[in-house]
Amino acid sequence: MTVRVAMWSGPRNISTALMRSWGNRPDTIVCDEPLYAHYLAVTKRDHPGAAEVIAHHETDPDKVIAWLTAT
Repeated sequence: MTVRVAMWSGPRNISTALMRSWGNRPDTIVCDEPLYAHYLAVTKRDHPGAAEVIAHHETDPDKVIAWLTAT
């Protein structure tokens, strides 16, 4: 049985601690801001490192959602 947990945390909160805690479990995958590359690609926001994020991460939201919800 696969259990999926979606968890959100506000910025400058405990987000890093939560991500690292869950990421230390061998049965867990942690994904930080999975739709961020799509956001940067669509909005064309002036962000340092945007080109690198877009180049290394999926920008198609349907593919990201399919990966996140795959069984």
